[in-house]
Amino acid sequence: MMAQLNRRRFLIGAGAVVGGVASGYGTRLLGGRPILPEAKAQYPVHSATRPSILSGVAIRPDHIEAGSGLPNRLLARYDLFIPEYHAQWSAIEYEPGRRWFENFDRIVAYAQSRGAVIRGHALIWENMTPEWVRTGLAETGGWSLVHNHFDAMLSRYNDSVPEWVVVNECIDTENGVDDMRQTSFQRAFGNGYVERAFRTARAMAPNSRLMLNEYGLEYHNPVDEARRNALLRLVERMKMANVPLDVVGLQAHLDLSKGPLATKAIATFCRDLAAMDVDLAVTELDVLEHDRSGSIDARDRRVADEAKAYLDTVLQQPRVRSVATWGLSDRDSWLQERSPSTKSAASCLPVDCTTMNRGLPYDGDLAAKPMASAVGGTILSARTRMT
Repeated sequence: MMAQLNRRRFLIGAGAVVGGVASGYGTRLLGGRPILPEAKAQYPVHSATRPSILSGVAIRPDHIEAGSGLPNRLLARYDLFIPEYHAQWSAIEYEPGRRWFENFDRIVAYAQSRGAVIRGHALIWENMTPEWVRTGLAETGGWSLVHNHFDAMLSRYNDSVPEWVVVNECIDTENGVDDMRQTSFQRAFGNGYVERAFRTARAMAPNSRLMLNEYGLEYHNPVDEARRNALLRLVERMKMANVPLDVVGLQAHLDLSKGPLATKAIATFCRDLAAMDVDLAVTELDVLEHDRSGSIDARDRRVADEAKAYLDTVLQQPRVRSVATWGLSDRDSWLQERSPSTKSAASCLPVDCTTMNRGLPYDGDLAAKPMASAVGGTILSARTRMT
């Protein structure tokens, strides 16, 4: 399964060409036409007892078990919990008709016990679609597979999960069809499967917040620029067609090998999304290191500075409603998959973990790093501005 979880890195290749891409959509892209009204979902994510910007983290069931080594004092700081992989289709129904909800149930119960919000992640993601579903879509092209999965998830968690990633990672400007990733869903139903998925979800969960989640949007390079513009075009099409899209998720898997952040472009991008009447969420923040030869202190400072620079830019947009890191501790980060020399020990002292990617707020021994202060402080400053 771990091989399925690897995300593709979009790097600038020799001879990469991005043509016909205009920057700055928003109201200009909409051509001055009003967006059709739609029923806005009402949900208890923000209330008098919750902050204006939720602070979130992706967790796994083993994180909340007694003796897991992940102290409650750390998790108590968060208002939003996301199952790392345990609400995905493969995790719920690996074999047809044999659904297993226990892991997601435990995460939901834990979040509820703390009065926190839960985000369902994700109803459709190609990387975590069971093989039997892919085969079925290829053979029949019937929507009933999607419908039944949505019904199983949304009916079960209708009163407990107020926000769902409906479609995860559907953009591909390099090898896609009209900038849409070629997945089993796209091949079965065409690019319109995204809009159809959102309409299906809204019919089953009229009060839930529905999210489109995407990555590769942060840097000054032709690929990231093309992806930003492709996502803007998709959101525009959805809004003009009155598709019930409430939130756009910006994954924010930052990568120190990609050069400087495109801060001005990111700010414009967020402004243009907000102009199309969607909220924004930073959904999977972490940092992939490039140079691990320096001291631990220097490396941690680079990671913290990158995260802070990104959040300083994004959180200038008042429609950003939450910031979540994709994990809490380096020892559990999916980024270690990119580091063949990373030690696999469950716990280690920093001096013994120089090969471990240090892209999350806490190290392998759950000691806070500068990133913890950078993320927490930036969120607090943004909350203060909004009060």
